[in-house]
Amino acid sequence: MLALKNKGMIGIIWDRRDSVNSSMKKCKGAILMNKEKVAVLFTGGRDSSLVACLEALQGREVHLLTCNSGIGIKSELSEFRVQELKSLFPEQIVGRTVLPTYGLFRSIAIARLEEDFKRWGVNLVLLGDKLAIHAAATVYCVQNGIKRLVDGCVGYQKDLAEQKSVAIEILREFEAEYGIIYECPIYHFGSQDDVKYALLTIGLSSKSLEGVSVFGDAFTEPTDQMVEEYMKDKLPICHEHVRFMTETKDIVNRFKYKEPVVS
Repeated sequence: MLALKNKGMIGIIWDRRDSVNSSMKKCKGAILMNKEKVAVLFTGGRDSSLVACLEALQGREVHLLTCNSGIGIKSELSEFRVQELKSLFPEQIVGRTVLPTYGLFRSIAIARLEEDFKRWGVNLVLLGDKLAIHAAATVYCVQNGIKRLVDGCVGYQKDLAEQKSVAIEILREFEAEYGIIYECPIYHFGSQDDVKYALLTIGLSSKSLEGVSVFGDAFTEPTDQMVEEYMKDKLPICHEHVRFMTETKDIVNRFKYKEPVVS
């Protein structure tokens, strides 16, 4: 077995795929009796794939969530990563759900795009996309009784607005309002190479199979204050989305036509 240098955070990862399968089969009975659910924000990239592996290695029921806002160049290759994960952890990976976020993303990041640029002077569209992802994932978690949400945010990409500590803390507080624990399990894992070698160690390919956003690599790094102000300005839209999607019956009852009372 190979103990990674940050084993205090993630424990020990088996050094062969056969070892993983053997160990999981031994504890299969116990896992099925009391399996904790976890939702993973999944892109098919290295970081979210490693997070999915680490959750599966701990015997959890892993739900892969991929959001589609329409701003990315879709990669069909990510489906290969899903199949890799399901093959490696057939009892833990329950599958992938694609959540459409077109309208939500538009409301958050596009509807007031010109005003946003005038106010902050930097491109925060992908931060808006991250907010839409969390709002959609929150609805999924509430509807499926999932109390833990994780993703592949990493410290080596903290120049990105959505992976800054200030953004993570705001998202953590947002999820907590719905009884959901939000965590970034590999934030301090190490470098990109550390992530790649960990995937190889577990038995997955080390290629990134995620799509590409048309807004990627087109930004000036925002300050923490900009990130905080933007997110707090947009959070009411996220809360309204969660309310609308989880309380639809009550909302519809308020809107429907009612026969007038004849006196």
